[in-house]
Amino acid sequence: MWKTYGRFIINSIFVFLICFLILIPKSVQAASGQVSRIGEFNRYATAAKSATTNWTSSKNVVLVCGEIYADAVSGVTLAKKLDAPILLTTSNLLNSYTKSALDTLKPQNIYIIGGVSCVSQNIRDELKSYGYNLIELSGKSRYETNVSVANELVKLGVNALDVMLVSGKGFSDALSAAPIAAAKGQILLLGNNDDDSMEPVLTFIRNNNSNVTVIGTQNVLNDTMYNKIGAVKRVNGGANRFETNLNMLNEYQDILKNDKLFIANAGGEDFPDPLIASSLAGKWSSPLVLVDGDSSPSTEKALNYIKNKATNLTDLNAIGGKNVISDNIISKINNAISNDVVSITTNGLNQIKIAFNTDINKETAEFVGNYQIDGIDLTPNISSASLQDDNKTVLVTLANPYSQYKSIIFTVKSTVLDKDLNVITPKIEKEITFLDITAPKIQALTLYGSNKLVLKFSEPIRINTNNLSSMKINDQSIVGLGLNTSLSTFYEKSGVWSMEVVLYFDAPLKEGVNAFKISRGISGEQFDDAAGFPIEETSINFNVNSLKDNPQITEANYTTAGIIYITYNRSMDTKTALNINNYRINGNAITASSIDFCPGSNDKIVQIKIINSLLNIGSNIVSVSDNVKDAYGNNVYDNSSTSFEVEDNTVKPQITQFKILDSQTINIKFNQYVMNIYATNKSNYKLLDSDGTDITYRIDEISPATRLSNDNTSSYNIKFTRDNALTDLTYTLVIKNIIDTNLKPNVMDDYTVTFNGIDNIDPKVTAIVQKSDNPQKIVIFFNEPMNVDSLKNPSNYYFVDGTGGTNALPYNTVITPGEDNTYVLIKFPSNYILSYGTSENNVLKIGVEYVKDKSLNTLSGIAYVDNISRDYSTGPSLVSNTVKFFYDGDDLKVQFILTSDLDNLNLNDFKIAGMTPDGGTISGRKVILTFASGIQDNVKISTVKSAGVNALFTIENPISKDIAGRTLKEGLDKVYSMLLPPRTNSSLWFASSTTGNNSVTIAFDENIDDSIYGLYCDDFIFTNETTGGKLNPTSVSVSGKNVTYKFEDGSIKPGDKIDFHAALSSADINIRSKKDASGQNSVYIPSKYDLRINTVISN
Repeated sequence: MWKTYGRFIINSIFVFLICFLILIPKSVQAASGQVSRIGEFNRYATAAKSATTNWTSSKNVVLVCGEIYADAVSGVTLAKKLDAPILLTTSNLLNSYTKSALDTLKPQNIYIIGGVSCVSQNIRDELKSYGYNLIELSGKSRYETNVSVANELVKLGVNALDVMLVSGKGFSDALSAAPIAAAKGQILLLGNNDDDSMEPVLTFIRNNNSNVTVIGTQNVLNDTMYNKIGAVKRVNGGANRFETNLNMLNEYQDILKNDKLFIANAGGEDFPDPLIASSLAGKWSSPLVLVDGDSSPSTEKALNYIKNKATNLTDLNAIGGKNVISDNIISKINNAISNDVVSITTNGLNQIKIAFNTDINKETAEFVGNYQIDGIDLTPNISSASLQDDNKTVLVTLANPYSQYKSIIFTVKSTVLDKDLNVITPKIEKEITFLDITAPKIQALTLYGSNKLVLKFSEPIRINTNNLSSMKINDQSIVGLGLNTSLSTFYEKSGVWSMEVVLYFDAPLKEGVNAFKISRGISGEQFDDAAGFPIEETSINFNVNSLKDNPQITEANYTTAGIIYITYNRSMDTKTALNINNYRINGNAITASSIDFCPGSNDKIVQIKIINSLLNIGSNIVSVSDNVKDAYGNNVYDNSSTSFEVEDNTVKPQITQFKILDSQTINIKFNQYVMNIYATNKSNYKLLDSDGTDITYRIDEISPATRLSNDNTSSYNIKFTRDNALTDLTYTLVIKNIIDTNLKPNVMDDYTVTFNGIDNIDPKVTAIVQKSDNPQKIVIFFNEPMNVDSLKNPSNYYFVDGTGGTNALPYNTVITPGEDNTYVLIKFPSNYILSYGTSENNVLKIGVEYVKDKSLNTLSGIAYVDNISRDYSTGPSLVSNTVKFFYDGDDLKVQFILTSDLDNLNLNDFKIAGMTPDGGTISGRKVILTFASGIQDNVKISTVKSAGVNALFTIENPISKDIAGRTLKEGLDKVYSMLLPPRTNSSLWFASSTTGNNSVTIAFDENIDDSIYGLYCDDFIFTNETTGGKLNPTSVSVSGKNVTYKFEDGSIKPGDKIDFHAALSSADINIRSKKDASGQNSVYIPSKYDLRINTVISN
């Protein structure tokens, strides 16, 4: 019985993988770093719920047996390629949960994996009777079925050049390999050491010339079979399934993301929980960590891995109930994850040390604007930030030291990202105190080869290039030993202070033991710290070794970030190894934006950011000139070279993290690097407020989170000015058309997310104006809706009289908040004069204090006081890019937004394509104008539609006013969002029988997009009523408002009656308007008239 079960256990791993690949719905907030459990009622219900939750409909569905799963091994890649949900069924009867899911999804195709012993003929016949098309993939053995699915994947376009192979008998290697295979998007083959059962696998490998990576030891695949399949790499397992798991995680750590992490218990022989976890890990390219019992050493090793990889924002998911993964293990995991930056401490009087609990991105860590002191951003002229070689510690050095015992509030912003560009922490603030009572000293002296010496101090000291002559080696000044001052560099530097200096020598230092000496510092002049303590004279011996053989390139690797990493077998020379002219890609000179040593590599790894146009999909060659030397002075061999691979990745960009960091910043994180030119293009974004109004104009800029200009990266910040901050309750953001950096770029699917704003911005008074029609009233305008109780409170206002005295409002003053609470009316008693004078009854200025907005933020600066304005020319103005056209029934509406509210509306102020609207309404800052259907034979509507996306909206000589009597300002703008689908104009339809132009022309009421005219072929159905023959268009053309369908010569004669109607299925309709300023087209929606048969007589 075990033998039979064992035949199928490995396949069950992958079936469950697929079944739950789509289990987790999209989330817009990162998890809190605390473990949550995941589980469902049973496998059939879970698969069905997962499918119907994540797909409203699906063209394809994959169906596998939920009892044995023997033949579903390749389902992971199949489901991913098809973008299809997986459903389970019993072997003999179609499961009721599955049947219900199929009824909901209404697929066209069902892929059945396995023979009739897994999914019976009765089930297949039943599915056929429902009208489903079955694609049946099976074989006589698990290996044949595996290859059958693999061949189907190749037909579907999956590249079989690189494949993975795992044991077809055991489960431990497969359990850990499964999420890796899913993350890499590779075909996963089954294998063993038996020639007969391996024959179909060998044939597949030979036919596709596949490069095989074997997962597992020789027990899985011995050297004989390894050589027979021509494998290129082996990733060994471990002594047990837990060691295998950690080995796999470490081997493929570069492709795994740490924003999510899955945990499952694999201590027994029951595998559903780890199988589900494997599927989810594969979907998100996340680590799957296997644990054992509470007291197992394997569990402790797993916890150590989690501690090193997870952060406080990692989405941690344990798969299984308390009887599988105990509360004690969950508690240990939670305790292992720090919820903050580990520590913020001072080092001397002018340096701050920040220790994170995860690897940090260098660019965001070293941008000083990501840090604040007492609420003020740091700037490069007074500070620097440096990420240390551990990639977790940042040293912020200040040009201006603080005094002893001085306390400050130091802030780390949430824009400091981890190495994968994920948001790792909310804003952290900590009070720290500067104190220094010790003298600086040399902390480390490190030699690279024989010509580069790195000197690190315990804290920043006063040092510059002129001071270097006071340093000696073997009692000789280092300047006289060939010190190259242009390549020698100071680090952790700000102002006159540095903590590290790299000394580069043009000539090798003497072999053997050498003595480095630094002279005693002089307080206030050189080699002293910010507290004035000088360094003591210090001598340190170091040994210079000699290497005489040539350095070699050990490997080269490429990432989609556009970076090539060239690894040498020893430390290399800075001057020659970092000279871009010494490198070639595929024989071509490199145009590089940067070249440097990889941090922490001891100068062994050179990283070059290159232009992708130099690369080929597949194999590439990097060659190195013999001018390049190692740190010992030895040259590389002439024409040294090595190859590296560039994969043809077909995975579309996806947004894996969306986070609003504050009211002025949104961070979006993609699953891969994307092109900067697309990711920073505002036309690829649409922001809507809670009313659905397009407010994309509020976006100030979109820039790489790394803050490197033109940097192709995976993380971007959408920035807003303070006046346009995201302070409202809800918003919707649509992102589209972003492409990745692959040599054959992939375009993302449209992404839509609804999120809540953060109102942490203090309100402001924008104007205080005397009402033009009532001298006793003043209007105080605010920049946002205010708290109504706060507006009505008379103690929040005061006035300055003609004597200069400050007074509370008179007891009988009337205070009336505006309709939308963006202004307040204050009416003074009749014995007060709101004009210049010197009496106590003259009101000259108005003061406002302690007024709060709807989120209870207090007025900026607490109090505001200003003269009463009588300038009525500063009224509301048109906000650019807010003009929108849309239909309301047959009426045409024009909506736009003003900078502040109007009180009255004069329709003659407005012209749209030269036409005056028939009506209008005001709703806060939003104004909607109406062109009513049926007026003047719809001439106005026709004129506006005819102008289309070029329609001009103008405000000329306006007399509309706001509540204070300020006049609306003049303005003009093109329509930004034209949501007016084309409508047909039947009076201009015609048919032609002219030789060479047998055609029918359909006229519309606006210009039609001619960029996709080839897709319009099926939008209308044509029949020659006279001959009874169907007319099939041979071509389609667009000219302005006309779409012309051309047919074969002779198919239309003079006088023939041509019947036609619009396609009945909306899926066949592609005719659309020209693209508006927002980048959108409006697709034609056939009317009832268009859907019925219409007839034209050919001329």
